[in-house]
Amino acid sequence: MNEQKKLFYGWYILAVSVLVMALCYAPVVSCASLFVTPITEEFGFARSAFTITKTIASLVGMAVAPFFGKIMAKKHMHAVWVGSLLGVTAVFTGMSFASTLPQFYIISFIQGLFTTSAAMLPVNIVLTNWFRKKRGFIVSIAMAGSGIGGTVLSRLMGTMIVEHGWRYTYRFLALLILCILVPAVGLVIRRTPVEKGLKPYGEEMDDTLKTERERQNAGKRMEKEWNASLKELRSLPVFWAYVFGIALIAFTSAVIIHIPSAVVDAGYTMEKAASISSLYLLIAVPGKMILGYIFDRLGVRAGILFGGAVFLLSMLSLLVIQQPPVLFLMAVFFGFGACLSTVSPSIIASRTFGTKNYPEIFGVTTMLVNGGYAIGVPVIGLFYDMTGSYYPAWIVMGILAVLMTVSLLYSYQKSREYVK
Repeated sequence: MNEQKKLFYGWYILAVSVLVMALCYAPVVSCASLFVTPITEEFGFARSAFTITKTIASLVGMAVAPFFGKIMAKKHMHAVWVGSLLGVTAVFTGMSFASTLPQFYIISFIQGLFTTSAAMLPVNIVLTNWFRKKRGFIVSIAMAGSGIGGTVLSRLMGTMIVEHGWRYTYRFLALLILCILVPAVGLVIRRTPVEKGLKPYGEEMDDTLKTERERQNAGKRMEKEWNASLKELRSLPVFWAYVFGIALIAFTSAVIIHIPSAVVDAGYTMEKAASISSLYLLIAVPGKMILGYIFDRLGVRAGILFGGAVFLLSMLSLLVIQQPPVLFLMAVFFGFGACLSTVSPSIIASRTFGTKNYPEIFGVTTMLVNGGYAIGVPVIGLFYDMTGSYYPAWIVMGILAVLMTVSLLYSYQKSREYVK
């Protein structure tokens, strides 16, 4: 009786996953844009030259993602995750001492080696292992951690940068990861439920379903997966449509690095830019859970359409953010639209291709995310350097959002033909 009343261990896994997304992913991705203006102004770097640091980190992450995808499917996952968090700690510390572009580039190369296996990849894999029922919503809760962390940290970091400088802020972030995430992952995380003598959440059908008919129907629902191998997928157009769509999600999500600078260029203060960043990251917290709910309750098509539509609206709003009400609307739309890049890749991959070969497939997915992001960040910066405005970039991002939505819808719909 006491055994049955124990809290399912997967909830502890989820709690640590939320912490990792809040204190590791958010500083690396969601809040990284706050460093662009102070660093480029202090040293006189061109924005496109400095944002190449993001490209370097993403390209390296892209190269190592398939390798880490395979490792994360094996027993070494735990040690690799802890080691990667220590690596990110060292990277933030190193950034705080850098003063030249080559130094930033070298540290960014090292960052790429560790960030892939420190947050998004292991979080998605471990949650897929631990949860079968309501997986979309569970993943969205973890991804909401980046919004929670981003909301709190963006305001805190904005204040720290103004009052104490960007170097001090980098060291503060390193300390957070070292003192909180390293022990949390080391002590709590277990790769699979088997390591704790448990089953994934949702597989205890005998305990949760009352009738034999319910068990049979649940079994049919769980079996309705393609479960294609990566080798098989590489020869199919449906996979390449998915590749194109996921790459575009990542490419367009790179606007998050440039939005604070665009807000400052529109005539607002750095503090206002930090507040807007905090606002859209705050909105992303319920936004991610809403998107996860849509994926679970209304299906993959509805999730893709919702995410694509609100992202397109955010790009249109960015064209006229000189008007304060529109700036607020942009933050709302982007808060929801940005959820597509964190919540959807994991869910779309598992729902489109199945869970049997998920770690390997999601390793490739992470490679696409890093690659698209790596290209997107400097391309947007290049638009600015060439034209003196972000307007052309926002227009292009809006067009790509439409192509992204169409491509992912086609991929998912086509994959249903392979489900037996």
